Amino acid sequence: FLRKIPASYIIKMEQLTPLVSEAWISVTAAAKLVGKAFNEACEGHEAWEIALAAVVLYIVVSTILDFLFQEKSLWQRTKLAVFRFLRKIPAFQNYVDNKLREPLAGIQHDLLKHAPPRRFPKLPGPGIPGKQLVELLRKDYEDCGKPMDRLRSGKVSGTIYVGGEKYQELTKTLVDAYAMFAWTNPLHPGVFPGVRQMEAEVVAMTCDLFGGGPNTCGSMTSGGTESILVAMRAYREWGRAEKGITTPNIVAPRTAHPAFEKACEYFGIHLRKVPEDEVTRKANVAAMRRAIDSNTIAMIGSCPQYPHGAVDPIEELAALAKKHNIGLHVDCCLGSFLVCFMRKSGFSFPAFDFSVPGVTSISADTHKFGCAPKGSSVIMYNSPKLRHYQYSVFTDWPGGVYGTPVIAGSRPGGLIAATWAALMYHGQDGYVSNCKAIIGATRDLVAGIAKIKGLKLACPAEVSVVAWTSDDFDICRMVEPLTKECGWDINVLQFPACIHLCLTMAHTQPGVIDALIRDLTNITADLMKNPSLKVTGAAAMYGTSQAVPDRSIIRDIVHGFLDATYMVSENDGKAKKE
Repeated sequence: FLRKIPASYIIKMEQLTPLVSEAWISVTAAAKLVGKAFNEACEGHEAWEIALAAVVLYIVVSTILDFLFQEKSLWQRTKLAVFRFLRKIPAFQNYVDNKLREPLAGIQHDLLKHAPPRRFPKLPGPGIPGKQLVELLRKDYEDCGKPMDRLRSGKVSGTIYVGGEKYQELTKTLVDAYAMFAWTNPLHPGVFPGVRQMEAEVVAMTCDLFGGGPNTCGSMTSGGTESILVAMRAYREWGRAEKGITTPNIVAPRTAHPAFEKACEYFGIHLRKVPEDEVTRKANVAAMRRAIDSNTIAMIGSCPQYPHGAVDPIEELAALAKKHNIGLHVDCCLGSFLVCFMRKSGFSFPAFDFSVPGVTSISADTHKFGCAPKGSSVIMYNSPKLRHYQYSVFTDWPGGVYGTPVIAGSRPGGLIAATWAALMYHGQDGYVSNCKAIIGATRDLVAGIAKIKGLKLACPAEVSVVAWTSDDFDICRMVEPLTKECGWDINVLQFPACIHLCLTMAHTQPGVIDALIRDLTNITADLMKNPSLKVTGAAAMYGTSQAVPDRSIIRDIVHGFLDATYMVSENDGKAKKE
């Protein structure tokens, strides 16, 4: 190695040697002075007093460092503290309440404007005969808000993932399958062996599609959120049993689904949210590496993530997880039965599944692109041992030994049957056909947006989510004309502000993408006439909400929205306030 160093470098190093020696002498002299001063200060004190002082000093310094170096900057936390203090002043709180009253009333009105004319806040005395009840459902409830008309129009982002020419036949098949097993419950596998077999087959088929091997296993859950919840609980229990971790944390990109934050709230796990790459919107691997410590139990990657549709670098994350002996959960809840068919459909796509060493669990929603009824998802693990940490087992209950694989005890066997029927109905060929159609429509939309002056993609669209924004005008100004005037049901994002559409089979109908591109072109041309204009109306809430330091105000609005979903009529809220 020394022979490879140029002679000129060696000469320079020799010249530096005296300087280094002098510096070392100065450092050691200073250390001796500090040591002497410390010894003099400690004279006359008992050993226990010195030890106690050291402990107190450590606590004080640690507290100061924890205060200074947090996820939010000192300035952000100062603004938040001031805002929260002001909200405790009655006059200021009344001002905030008055400002919130109008948007909350608007939310209630929008949710209840399609409510049926006849409402039932109390259980009727005599029961309603079956035929009459079905007619009531069909007339007053099925058509509320005309959801099927919106489905047929192809103007809804995500939400309803089925469509195409076989929609009616698929619906009838799933309804018949559910009806056959409507009264079954997989909590009792001995009583309902057929349901047990179908659930096992759904899990096995899904594991196979996601690159699983002979040890890959999983469970069916009620949806993506439950799949994520049970996986995070499994990692918590694994970390406690295998590594002795009692204060666990999970490292995730900021773009990871809120279900991970919910899981951490439920199970006492600290979530370390890491900012994503500002250009690609993918997980920043280097930043996630810095966030890992000895208490980290798992990392999160998405394929794709919900906000912008970017696919995180799963292979890099998996290598990092394997190096640190922690889990890597890949969230495929949204990508589900699209991403596992991308390559089979002829599209280039990065590795993301169990074929990647280091991937330890995957969640995939059968009720999205699997086209199964709502309320079905699959959580998968690379080994039965990890799945065991998901289980809940109670051995000392007087009612007997009790165990469940997921959060719920009783579960609808009819839903398992309908999910099994959806997978068998499509087969691999059906899902490949869906994938080609949806990705084709997605790329048509991307090409159309690229031609619109004033719009740009938030990041490359890798699967079926297309997110766009603007450098020329406030993108929130597009919300009102796009939704109210053109009838599109789109999703508005924040940090940074943009709009996205999740394409489904409904968007593959002839003319749907052309209509969206035409509307985007016309609206953008109108907005570009005065690009500096500020956003007004209901859409202003999307833009201004990002600048509110105290997120509890936004939380109040969400609370109002959730309360409104349980109102039988608009008078409910007034009665409760009175």
